[in-house]
Amino acid sequence: MSFKNITTTLASAVATSGTFTVAYPTNTNSGTFFGGTKHKLFALQTLYSAPADFTLAFGASSITVTWLKSTTLPAGTAIALQADILGQGDDFDTDPGDAVNISFATPVIINLGAPVAAASAGLSASASIGAAGSAVLLTTTLDVPRNVVGAWTTNSNVVVTGKDVYGRTVVESVTSAAAFTGKKAFKTITSITSSAAITAATFGWGDVLGLPIWLPSTGLVIKELQDGAAPTAGTIVAGVTATATATTGDVRGTYDPNAAADGSKSFGLIAMVPNPSDLGGSQFAG
Repeated sequence: MSFKNITTTLASAVATSGTFTVAYPTNTNSGTFFGGTKHKLFALQTLYSAPADFTLAFGASSITVTWLKSTTLPAGTAIALQADILGQGDDFDTDPGDAVNISFATPVIINLGAPVAAASAGLSASASIGAAGSAVLLTTTLDVPRNVVGAWTTNSNVVVTGKDVYGRTVVESVTSAAAFTGKKAFKTITSITSSAAITAATFGWGDVLGLPIWLPSTGLVIKELQDGAAPTAGTIVAGVTATATATTGDVRGTYDPNAAADGSKSFGLIAMVPNPSDLGGSQFAG
């Protein structure tokens, strides 16, 4: 990663969830910082990190900082902000010669396998679940990381708990609904619970496939692949950069191919990524 440094002094105190703005560095704008997430802020002799301690919103003419810590920043506090620019930083072992205003990225082929067909009742067949009860699972392991789907009678709060491809706990939920089309990619399912009694409940998996590395922006995808050839465009979703919750998307990103998975079609993406070892932000684990 690389940064642009911005300094300012607070004109007034900033409490939890309060905001202040800073000007863009010379010759930069919101597009300069697209996809950047590793922002840092130094204040009160302490180094803070986004998005846990603060968040940045890149507006048309300035950057808005939302302060999330419980400690109030007093008026007169000196702020040193490092706004992350997507790409490898100066310590990347490549010599750019005399080139300026560049960031390094790595071309990767993301192999998503040949996933089996979507199955709306593959995890749990039509069944009744009591209040605060759990679905009886027919299987707990999916062939590839992919989204969970469900449908039932009577609105309820339904929570899906499982793990991603790296064994990290993932929790996704829907509130007061009778259907669910998940956005997170699960590799295994631990439990599916309902807050209210529901009937005719079915749960299974969809065609939304999870990515194994963090995709900062859909614009970094060079080409989609189906059996090694360029297919009709599917739907690519970049990884979530804000703090994950039970209802946010996948922290690494997902791909929903235009053609339905059937176990015989192989899917992949060719992308330029700033850091192939970046597995995205922390999963929401409940």
